[in-house]
Amino acid sequence: MNYVRMSQRNSGRERSNTHEMWRRRHYLVATAGVVALSGCATDAGNGTETEEPEDDEELPAGVSPEEFERGPVPDVYLSASSLGGEQRNPDELQTKADVSFSEYDEAVENDAHQPGTCCANCADYIPDKNGDAYGACAEVEGYIDGADWCTIYEGLPEPEVPAGMSEDELATAAVPEVYRTATSQAGEARTPDDLETQEAVGLRESVEAIADGPAAPGQSCGNCAEYIPDKNGDGWGACAAVEGYIAVEDWCAVWEPVTAEL
Repeated sequence: MNYVRMSQRNSGRERSNTHEMWRRRHYLVATAGVVALSGCATDAGNGTETEEPEDDEELPAGVSPEEFERGPVPDVYLSASSLGGEQRNPDELQTKADVSFSEYDEAVENDAHQPGTCCANCADYIPDKNGDAYGACAEVEGYIDGADWCTIYEGLPEPEVPAGMSEDELATAAVPEVYRTATSQAGEARTPDDLETQEAVGLRESVEAIADGPAAPGQSCGNCAEYIPDKNGDGWGACAAVEGYIAVEDWCAVWEPVTAEL
């Protein structure tokens, strides 16, 4: 995708700081033969050991460490669809240990990890739907942070350029009527005459933005308060703050967490 690169990254860094306020770090799940970050607790249901969160871990209210790792997740996620359109089946999920689930900082040490990849730009990710700062996964059990990663990471497909349009036109083209005054996933109405250009906000793919530094792990249009998801089945969305066609795996400097608005 032919995205414009940012000439300056200062605004991106300022937006990235909001992520630190939003993100609640969680624990690294133990993988086979590896001791994880902190003490273990026994899951009475199956006799297996689960990782206790670090002392500064902030779990959703009323959720135990065992529930955080294994579920059940809130009802709104049980059979929800992921960013890539896959429906979650609670009876066909892998454990976090099975997929070497880890925080982004730890994931970079895994040979399978590619720079910039994280749950927030994975096809299996289900973004936060209830304001507790965590989402879920169509393939893995338990609560999922967008800044995490696992070995079954699957990149989102790149939408096709709409018929009659060139790739270069995507950034400035008028979006379909269904998006022109639509409401974002955090409830903000789009005003066609009050939008920033993609060039001004440095729109680019989130994998690149995270790998290169402007974006923090866990940030993508898919979990941005300004994003308007696909409404006509062409794989593209729009933005309440930025003009042109927007893909769910993109990122820009006006990113803000949808969590704060839920």
